[in-house]
Amino acid sequence: MDAEQNPLPPQSESEVSEDERLLSVLAYIPFVCFVPFFKRDSSAFVAGHVRLGMALFFIEVCAMLLRFRFIWDLVLFFCIVIAAVGIANVFRGKGLVIPYLSDMFSRKY
Repeated sequence: MDAEQNPLPPQSESEVSEDERLLSVLAYIPFVCFVPFFKRDSSAFVAGHVRLGMALFFIEVCAMLLRFRFIWDLVLFFCIVIAAVGIANVFRGKGLVIPYLSDMFSRKY
């Protein structure tokens, strides 16, 4: 295998920089998630967490607007749990993919 065929080695999970981890953690915090949304082009790791963070933010806003039902309290609880799992995965240097939810912002944004 020639070095010219593959100029950049694939980035392993342990090679995630501190800036990428910080932006990925910010993606899960409501209203602050817009900061990494505009800087996500720099890393696929950040972009994956931003997609999930923005999807969670959208669901949380809808749940807050429709909070008069008990079911929306459960939705908010599950959003908080998913965000906590996402932040834990950021510190481990791994991505988090949740079917349908992770794809919510991947097509347009």
